[in-house]
Amino acid sequence: MDKNVVYSLGLGPGDPELITIKAMRILEQSDVVIVPQSDELGRSVAKDIISHYVSDEKIQMYFFPMNNKKEELVKRYTELAETIKSLLDSGKTVAYVSMGDPTLFSTSNYLTDKLKNIGVAIKHIPGISSVNASSALLGISLASKGDNIGIYELSAKADVNAERIKNHSTTIFMKVHKKLNALIEAIRESAPDEAYLIQRVGLEGENTIDLLESAPDFDAAYLSLAIIKKV
Repeated sequence: MDKNVVYSLGLGPGDPELITIKAMRILEQSDVVIVPQSDELGRSVAKDIISHYVSDEKIQMYFFPMNNKKEELVKRYTELAETIKSLLDSGKTVAYVSMGDPTLFSTSNYLTDKLKNIGVAIKHIPGISSVNASSALLGISLASKGDNIGIYELSAKADVNAERIKNHSTTIFMKVHKKLNALIEAIRESAPDEAYLIQRVGLEGENTIDLLESAPDFDAAYLSLAIIKKV
């Protein structure tokens, strides 16, 4: 490992066995592993995953409030970037982790930007995204020859979602929670051939719901994504 580089590791969707061999090796060789947490009590799925591979002594938790307050989040990411730079300057090998893949709708993207701003080199180690894990769970193709695919954050506007469904062979909507009604309405409007909600993929409570057969309650959308297909 290069002591002048910080490693951004994707941990996969939640199943500790879905972490890559390369990410596992870097975790084992790192002096410090930075783990984000959104729970003030210290609960963290990411920590649960890496605890299979590294000792608690290596783990450094860092709290990010889930309040969408931009100024506060920018402050927290900036502070963490400076902390990581100090660790590197002291000769430590450092990795930071995120769920899924570090480049797809990941908090890692924000920290990466802050590190680049202060001259820190980053090496990304890809992880299995919840998108890939969900299609594998369903046993369906995301795209075949001649198809196209779109991956979006679910909009609160049903007509926007419906238009996106109409424009792609396969449409994936992430961050479904709190906007489930806009998804259900878009499915009714666009009339796709298949539509699934995948809950907690790779985690305890993993489940799939056929959205053409039933409309789940609001709570079902927590830690969920949707895969919509047209034949």
